[in-house]
Amino acid sequence: MVNQPVRAQVHLFATAGSLILGCLWSAAVTAQTICPPFNLSAMALPMAREDVSLQLTEGLLQPQLEALLNRHFQVDVVDWQASPHHRWPADFRLQAPTWPELLERLLRPYRLAITLYPNRMAKIAYQPSGGGTL
Repeated sequence: MVNQPVRAQVHLFATAGSLILGCLWSAAVTAQTICPPFNLSAMALPMAREDVSLQLTEGLLQPQLEALLNRHFQVDVVDWQASPHHRWPADFRLQAPTWPELLERLLRPYRLAITLYPNRMAKIAYQPSGGGTL
């Protein structure tokens, strides 16, 4: 058995304790921080000058919109705060100059607004009364 001086053990416990408390404190502070919305105007636009397009099919809007967000906006989680019963009425190809503009054109008839967050999350909710923008 190797005897260590008491001072070394105290330093070991003090160091371990401060590391544990430091990790717990930073996790608690981080959990309280609200993730700010993502600025759509700061997104890089496609290099090509051609319009972007999305083929929509008759059916529920939510899965088609989530696929668009995943594919072109790198969104992993969608917080859907609107009715899941919104339907797209027919097969249709939607075109716009940019992906953000296409997304706005898609959401406008349903009076939905989107908030994109930098942590690869999006929130879809009804626009506040008074209009609102994307």
